[in-house]
Order: sequence, then C-alpha cells, then structure tokens
Amino acid sequence: MYLLFMLELVKSIKKLNYFQRFTRIMIINCKDLANRIKERAKEEAKGAGLSLHTIISGDNEASMVYAKSKIKTLKKLGMSGEIHRVDSEKELLNLLDELAKNDDVHGIMVEFPLPKGYDSIKVRSAISPIKDVDGMNPVNYGTLLLGEEILVPNTPRAVIKILEEITELKGKDVTIINRTPVVGKPLALMLLNRHATPTICHSKTKNLAEKTRNADIVVVAVGRPKFLTEDMVHEGAIVIDVGINVMDGKIVGDADFEALEKNTKITPVPGGVGTVTTACMVENLVKAAKLQGVI
Repeated sequence: MYLLFMLELVKSIKKLNYFQRFTRIMIINCKDLANRIKERAKEEAKGAGLSLHTIISGDNEASMVYAKSKIKTLKKLGMSGEIHRVDSEKELLNLLDELAKNDDVHGIMVEFPLPKGYDSIKVRSAISPIKDVDGMNPVNYGTLLLGEEILVPNTPRAVIKILEEITELKGKDVTIINRTPVVGKPLALMLLNRHATPTICHSKTKNLAEKTRNADIVVVAVGRPKFLTEDMVHEGAIVIDVGINVMDGKIVGDADFEALEKNTKITPVPGGVGTVTTACMVENLVKAAKLQGVI
C-alpha cells in the first residue's frame, strides 16, 4: 500500500512539474492589456472630446497607415484625430506653433523618422511639452532622465506595461537590442526606474548572443525578420518583440517566433507591442489633457 502511494505521488509530482513548465512558457496576451488601458482612458476622458493631431513629413506611406489606425481607435473611444501632411521643415515648425496655441488641440504627434535634412532637435523642441503625446520634447525627455515619467514615448511604455503584467522587474537583467531615442534609450531609463538592470546592444556590440543568453528579458527592435533566434535566448526567458517587418506577404517581428514560442514567453507580431503602444498613446492623450486642465 505504501509503495503504491509513493508511485502515485511521484506521478502527481511529474504532472505538476510538467504543468508548471507548460504554463511558464507561453505567448503573451497583449490585446487584453491594451483593451484595459483604453477603457480606463475612455473613463477618465469623461466625454471631454479630446483631439489628437498627427503630422507627417514627406511621402511616408507607412506613417500614414499608422496615423489612420490611430484615428480609428480614437473614434471608437469617443475622441477624435486629424492628420496633417507637410513638405518642409519650415511648414512643420509653423504648424507645430499653430497647434500649440489651439485650445481645441489636446495632443500632438510628429511621425519619426523625419526626412533627411530636418533638424530633429529643433522639431522636437517645437512640440508643446504639455501636448507631447509621444514624449519627444527634450523637456519630457529630461524629466524622464531625472526619474519622473509624465509624458514619455509610447513604445517603451508599452514594453514596460507588458513586462509589469507578467513579471517583477526589480533585479531583472534586461538586454535591449536597440539604442534609438524612440525605443532603446527611454526604455533603459524606465527599467532603471524600476530597479532592473538594462544592457543596451546595437550593431557594433561584440558577443551579442552571449549577452542575450544571460538575460532574463530580451527586447528586440532591429527591423530584421528572425534576427533573434532560439540559440540566442535561454529557456524560460521573456522575449518582447518590437520589430515590424514584411516577409512573404506577412507581417512578422524580429524574433523567430515559431522557434522561440516553444521555450520562452514571447509577444506576437502582429497583436503584440504595437497593440499596447496604441493604447498607451490614448492614455498619454488623457494625461496631456489633464496637464492642460481640460479634464
């Protein structure tokens, strides 16, 4: 009887271990998180009729597609949006000045990267700090550097929200494969605010695979499909895929999703970071409106 009991106990433990291993490894559900963020923002807006204005320089069709999707999201939440297309830096700066003075405009976004020859710092500085829905103005950047997160870039904010949904960041080793002011740099600052240990990597980084294998979390945003492979990440790690690429007519990320989903917690593309980024944009619009005393 005792032997039979022990055999059943061993079987139960094996099943439990398998279950724990299975539940530890999964595709991260970003859509539910995005929906919760948007619903909270809608409730806080209280029908204030908030309006976001997006500016696109030149013929950037990808930016136009993204801008139209943002307007669609805003309309569903009882808000509104408008897209402006400009053909020169002077026109862009003049429009930014007009929008900053317009009380009916509550949020401003400039689509980056800017065309060649534009002064990025001058453009960023011209975005009203209290209407800066994507945290691009040096004032908001400086505030982030000092440890305060008021209006900060939406993509790294989305990454943080996803991570906080599934893990404790304190003490975690995070490897970021991106050093841009849009993703890598602000994300590193936000991780430091949460007592994580970020490592920023880029095209000149030596022994990249060694750094990613030693990380608890890997954030990849390089614009190359299947860049992050299975052998670059240890089993049970978290992979946040920020990349958007088109391969064989399909939208894919920077990670080899099919290989990595077996052994890691990973965000899908599409339906991952981008979904939460849009939700964070709505949340930032509400924050901006509060700074302006609208709500």
